Amino acid sequence: MTLDIGLVGAGGMMEVHRSNLVDHDANVVGVCSRTEESAAAMAGPHDAPAFTDHERLYDETAPDAVLIAVPPFAHTGQELSAAERGIDFLVEKPLALSREYAREVAAAVGDAGVVTQVGHQFRYADVVERAVDLVEDRTLGLVEGRWVDAVAPLPWWTQKGESGGQLVEQSTHVFDLIRHFVGDVSEVSAYGGQRVVTDDIDFADSSVAAMRHESGAVSQVASTSASPEKDVSLELAGEGCRLELDLAAHTLRGSVDGESVEQQAAETHYADQLGAFLDAVEAGEPSRPRSPYHDALRTFELTLDVDAALDGS
Repeated sequence: MTLDIGLVGAGGMMEVHRSNLVDHDANVVGVCSRTEESAAAMAGPHDAPAFTDHERLYDETAPDAVLIAVPPFAHTGQELSAAERGIDFLVEKPLALSREYAREVAAAVGDAGVVTQVGHQFRYADVVERAVDLVEDRTLGLVEGRWVDAVAPLPWWTQKGESGGQLVEQSTHVFDLIRHFVGDVSEVSAYGGQRVVTDDIDFADSSVAAMRHESGAVSQVASTSASPEKDVSLELAGEGCRLELDLAAHTLRGSVDGESVEQQAAETHYADQLGAFLDAVEAGEPSRPRSPYHDALRTFELTLDVDAALDGS
């Protein structure tokens, strides 16, 4: 079955998804972007029409599914319009800048019963899959995560009113994986400051969040945009196990019941995520994706709660 796919957004993240579509029986039927030039540039290789209005894309091309990759501030109804028309969609994180908008989309998705996938691609990383298998029947006590990086080279990223700030836009991946391993959060506290990057951003350049989970586990996430080197990683400790996941280098190391664990994986998580979404669309099974909209909403609201706690510090 050939799936007709619409693309909403024409930036770097959409190019990743578009390039992975070639491995699937999928046909790009239209591209929507803020400018006709950028939409046409991405639509050209597919001989597809270009749009600057996502509703025209939906109505004139009737896609089976759409991929939505726009900056946080640019969510202006793309998901709502898709759900209202019964169109399945994959949308990049973060979901928006406000929980009210994201909750409205979640309600529309629930009413429509469409297939959704949010771009928490690390859930599809080989090292994460292996770690999930290794700890599946074990009690975890502590999870520590890090997103250590420099300021992202995107004009909108530096402004909290457009990106949501580092916790919402970047560290969300780490918070999502922690939820993936030890479940939802019942208590949160956070501290941070702006000591190093004082001119380029208008939010904390370093922060730490501590959380208690409904499962009884505890976790913490350290974030900074003041580092010349990148570290995106997760450590798990619990019943007979300690594992270190390096999500930038795609490695897994540690031990389980005294046996050493070591794995080097390929960087296929974006492709695997897209493939899983398209399979779910073809099968008409909204429960298949690992990060459907209603679950990603909980991660999004957690980052907002952490950010609110940080502001209170």
